Amino acid sequence: MDFQEKLQEFFLSQFKDGLEESKLFIAFEPIGCMIDELDPNDPQSQTRANEQLSILAERLPAIQENMTFGTSRLTDLLETLVYSSTFREDLFDDAEREDYRTIFSRAKAEAMGKLEKGKRASVVTASGSYFLVTGHPEAWYNKNAAIWTSKSFSQKFPEKADEKDKPIRFNLKWNRIDQTRLTTAMESKFEGLVTHKGIFNNMRFHEQKVKQPIDHKFLRTKRLQMSSQAINLHAKPMLASEINPTMVKPLLSKRIALTHQLHKEKLVVQEQSQADGYELSFDYCMVNLQRDWFDRSLLHYAKLWYAKALEKNFFSNGLKDSSNQGELKCITTAMILVKNLRIRANWSQQDIANAGESISLGFFNVADSQINSKNELINPGIQALGWICEVMPALPSSSDPKLFE
Repeated sequence: MDFQEKLQEFFLSQFKDGLEESKLFIAFEPIGCMIDELDPNDPQSQTRANEQLSILAERLPAIQENMTFGTSRLTDLLETLVYSSTFREDLFDDAEREDYRTIFSRAKAEAMGKLEKGKRASVVTASGSYFLVTGHPEAWYNKNAAIWTSKSFSQKFPEKADEKDKPIRFNLKWNRIDQTRLTTAMESKFEGLVTHKGIFNNMRFHEQKVKQPIDHKFLRTKRLQMSSQAINLHAKPMLASEINPTMVKPLLSKRIALTHQLHKEKLVVQEQSQADGYELSFDYCMVNLQRDWFDRSLLHYAKLWYAKALEKNFFSNGLKDSSNQGELKCITTAMILVKNLRIRANWSQQDIANAGESISLGFFNVADSQINSKNELINPGIQALGWICEVMPALPSSSDPKLFE
C-alpha cells in the first residue's frame, strides 16, 4: 500500500462526528502548514489561536487527495448564497404559498443573523477582521496539553506475508524551492521571507518587552547572489529578550499566500526519496471545527429557493468527484495536526543533501531540519497536515428563472 493512502485511511477512521461518510474525504496540505507557536500562559493565546484557525478554515479545498486552494473565501461565497437566495413563487399554489414562504423567510433570516454575529476584530492586524472558527479540543495549539496521541508507521519485510501485510511503500518526495526562478517582485511581496528557514516555520509570541522599535528586516541576514538579484536563504531569529509581542506578527497568512503562489507558478522542484527501512512517528490531534455563524437551514430547504443571477449548481452539484466544479463545493470540517515528527530511515547521500535544502518531505514540513547522526529527520513543531472535508449538497437546486426569459 502507498504510504499516503495508508495515512488517509488511518485519519479518516479517527474522525467520528456523525457526518455521512459518503460526503467526506481527506486531503493533505501540499506542505504541512506550521502553526505559530503560542505561550499557553498568555491570556491572549486562545484568541490568537482562534484567529489562526479562522484564517486556515476560510480556504476552500478542491475535491482531491492533495489540498489545493483557490483565492475565494468561504464567508464571501456563503454571504452570496444567503443574501441572493430568493423564494420560488412558481412552486406553490395560492393556498400553500404563504406557509412555504414563511419557512423560507425564517431560514434566511436565521442565516443572515448568524453571519452578522460571526465577525470578529483581528488581534493581529489593526484594521483586520475574521469570522470566528473555534476548534475542539480547545487546547489544540498547546504542545504540552493532554490531547495528543502517538502514532508510528514502519516499513517491514516479513519473509512470508499476506497481501494486507505487505510493506507500505515509502514513496514520499523531497520538495524544495527552485531559487533560480524566484524574482525580486516575489521577495518584495513577501517582505524578504522567501526562505524555507523563515516563512515555512513558526514564530512564537514572547512576553518580553523592548525599549526600541524592532527592525522588521531582521530576517534579511544572508543572501545568495544570482545575476543581479538577491534572494534570502536563511533567517536569523531574534533573541527572546528582543521581541515585543505587540510588534511581531505571526507569519501564517504569509505562509499560506506563499505556498499558494509557489504551487501556482510551479516553483517547487520534487525529487523522489531513495530511503527504505523507515520508521516514522508523530503525535497527532484531530480538531473539529465549529462555525456558529454557518447556519444550514437554507441548505436543508434548498428546493424552496434559487439564487439571483446564478445558475443551478453554481455552488455545488452535490457530487464527490471531479465533475463538481461549484464555487462552494466543499468545506473543511476537521483539521489534522501533528507534532514531534520523527523519521528514521536508511537515507542515501542524496537524501541527506536534499534534507538540508527542502521545505518538505511529501506533505510533512521539514524546513530547517537536517538528518542527524542517528539518521533521524525531526520537526518538533505543530503543523496542520491535512483536513477532513465535507461535500456540500446541490446548491442552488434551480436556476434564476430570469436568466432564461
